[in-house]
Amino acid sequence: MTVSGMVEESGTTAPLTYRQVLTSRNVPQLLLAASLSRLASSMLLFVTVLYVLAEFDSASVAGLSGLFLTLPGFLISPIAGAVLDRLGAVRAVALDTLSSATFIGGIAVLSVSDALTEPALFCLLALYSLTSPLTAGGVRTLFPRFVPEAAYDKANALDLSTFSVIDVVGPLLAGTLFAAIGPNPTLFSVASMYGLAALSLTMLRGGAAAESAAPRTHLLRSAWEGIAYLFRSPTLRGLAASYALYQAAAGMLIVIVPVAVADWYGEGGTAQRYVGAMWAIMGLAGAVGALFAGKVLRAGVERRYMVGATLVCAVAIFPVTALGSLVTLGLGLALVGLAEGTVNVSLLSLRQRRTEPAWLGRIMTVSISVNLIGFPVGTALGGALATHSVTAALATAGVLAGCSALLGRLLIPREA
Repeated sequence: MTVSGMVEESGTTAPLTYRQVLTSRNVPQLLLAASLSRLASSMLLFVTVLYVLAEFDSASVAGLSGLFLTLPGFLISPIAGAVLDRLGAVRAVALDTLSSATFIGGIAVLSVSDALTEPALFCLLALYSLTSPLTAGGVRTLFPRFVPEAAYDKANALDLSTFSVIDVVGPLLAGTLFAAIGPNPTLFSVASMYGLAALSLTMLRGGAAAESAAPRTHLLRSAWEGIAYLFRSPTLRGLAASYALYQAAAGMLIVIVPVAVADWYGEGGTAQRYVGAMWAIMGLAGAVGALFAGKVLRAGVERRYMVGATLVCAVAIFPVTALGSLVTLGLGLALVGLAEGTVNVSLLSLRQRRTEPAWLGRIMTVSISVNLIGFPVGTALGGALATHSVTAALATAGVLAGCSALLGRLLIPREA
């Protein structure tokens, strides 16, 4: 019997176990597809940089490759959301994973045949980027369509915990494969992961048929309606403002942590290993935090938990990480990871519960872009401040996280 059937028979929304959610219809297949596509995506940025440096021996081409790999998808995300609602999430994610396998595999094929040029590389990376928002928003759209509302928190926690682990494993696997089998076989491996993700979607049962198509309006109009819907909704508007500040603090940490470790241990392999260990600690703690959040969260308390966990992040960033040792830095980042799991599960569940189902595709893709606006701002600010004082940079990041909690408390309504 499915989780949905158990809830319907009981007539209650009693807490569900992770086992019940994980073994329910379609959830294992969806988690497999999400994990494979995210692992491929997590590896790809690192593989692309290593690949370009090996094949073109140019840091500037590597930098431009990263730009073409990410920017087009960010710009197209509102239209991608409209496509997502029009096609249905299953078809849209399948389209993206198959396209990604084709474009990344195409780079390797051209390279093997000595036909790969810089313009061809940039074109294929841009084409890859244009469809990438379909999976980013589509997977988050599918969970609430395959599980009952009582299972939202645990489904999101399983999703986020695997994402946190992949954030740790992806770069490590990318570097290992690149060193062991070489550039082109590594690209083929990434393309194969996308192909397997598309294959796992074919094992879903009943999802595509159950999806309701969006009204047949012009794509640009549909995209604009998604943006307008987000800014008309007090909940979505409050989440966007609060989480953008939280992402600014997270962006600052990306720059501050390696600078701090380099200050203590100097440049070189030792410092790089310690930085990798710090991110691994934070990523694994994030997985644990997400699973814990899935057990304690339920409808009606997401806002309170989100605000509280964001405050914990603020204190963990400053003063804990700023106490001046590798141990306290690791402890602070572990606390950030644990709290971040609760922040993210709360955010996803609240957004899913307070968005009309027909709008989920557009809202997910638009929200992801709006919410992440703070991240590049944070990296720039972190770099500027950490150059002069790591302590001042950490204090600023802590203040941003505290302001995020305050905005969440003030702007997100208690009820829809």
